[in-house]
Amino acid sequence: MPDSAAEPLQRCTIDYLQDTLLGVNPLSHACTAWITQAGERISLRIPGPWPKELLKAHTLTIKGEERTYHGVLVDAQASGTDELVLNIQLQPERPGAAGH
Repeated sequence: MPDSAAEPLQRCTIDYLQDTLLGVNPLSHACTAWITQAGERISLRIPGPWPKELLKAHTLTIKGEERTYHGVLVDAQASGTDELVLNIQLQPERPGAAGH
């Protein structure tokens, strides 16, 4: 069974990158979310509403109340307007990436 830890609903900021025709667009979203870690992946459950662009993000930094996660979006599933689930493969932070 994978090592997992679930945290209660917490405030977090999601900084993310989205590809556009004009290049990469850095965006940010402040919200509350449930964060569950299982090995080298985390799952974010975000109650609505959320920005549509978040579904097409590729690189994310999630700043929670107690820790910060960095990773690549593997899957995004919206359940109507009730909840968005993001599955993220954790990655080490790249030098100089903290300010996006």
